[in-house]
Amino acid sequence: MEWSFTRGDAIDAADSVSVHSQIRSRVDVIVPCHNVGHVLQRALDSVFAQTWVNWHVYAVDDGSHDGTLQILKNNQSHCSFVSQTRAGAAAARNRAIRMSSSPFVAFLDADDEWLPTKLERQIAALEKDPSIALVCSRCSVSESGMERYANSALPGIPNSGRLFQYLVRECFVFTPTVVVRRNCLEEIGLFNESLPVSEDFNLWLRIAARRNICFIPDVLAVINKRPGSLSACIDPGKRLQTGVYSLQDVQARCLSLTSTEARSLHGALAQRFYFYGAYLLSVGENRRARPQLLSAIHQRHTHWRAMAKFGLSYLPYRISNLLSHLRKMFLRRVPPGNPSRLATGRAS
Repeated sequence: MEWSFTRGDAIDAADSVSVHSQIRSRVDVIVPCHNVGHVLQRALDSVFAQTWVNWHVYAVDDGSHDGTLQILKNNQSHCSFVSQTRAGAAAARNRAIRMSSSPFVAFLDADDEWLPTKLERQIAALEKDPSIALVCSRCSVSESGMERYANSALPGIPNSGRLFQYLVRECFVFTPTVVVRRNCLEEIGLFNESLPVSEDFNLWLRIAARRNICFIPDVLAVINKRPGSLSACIDPGKRLQTGVYSLQDVQARCLSLTSTEARSLHGALAQRFYFYGAYLLSVGENRRARPQLLSAIHQRHTHWRAMAKFGLSYLPYRISNLLSHLRKMFLRRVPPGNPSRLATGRAS
């Protein structure tokens, strides 16, 4: 597979820009870059401001045509980088990882930034407990100048241990908060480059299926959402379809799950199939929706909403759309706490 771990195959003399050959750092910071000249310096400055100083940045300019490359050149005393033809964030991260060699690998997207003590606290957690393969934290999300807290572990989840069954239900691992052991990536592999989105969730799940992870319940990073980012531009149908593929890949590759973990994965796949099928139904793609809804039922035999949607898929689009609209209007009018609302489940 092209996303397996093979160190050293990332540097090509034809497109190498700046690679330091005698770097000895404890943490390698991986930064994929595509047309981020207006925000990249902010991200790099947040690395330079870390209280943990034993780090080095490895960046890949992924086919940019703005000022990204010049920003990297301006910071080359702290940063090794190469340019490549546009290949996507997963491929850019993988190439940067292969360029590096330190025992710990940290991830920072060029839109985002770290708080000053991030690396210090996370490396301390990894060094304290050798069984921990990956450490992450809470982060905040900034969108249009408004900042809000984004994520925390689900109620009742321990802060460390085998957390696959919780993670597969709801992703609480955000890429700019992650530090992972290099030997873990060598064992499990890198980002799946065939996934345009959800490639990070896919990797965190593959790690959690085999190794312990740790969640620090404090905000140590900031995710800055911008209109031109991949997450803002990808087609919703493509996103939902890729979400299904991402979990199917985990299911195919992680064959040693416990029965509890396998049930959690089946439940998560059922939801992904359902949401994709429901989306296709909502845009009139009834025939394409049916296999997805049947797959949801196969993964969870009591998925009543999938069964209902499957039945609706045989009605003309205008009738099924009207019924769905009427249902949503009914649910909005039912007073909170009314038993009939609880019986119908949440609106979809």
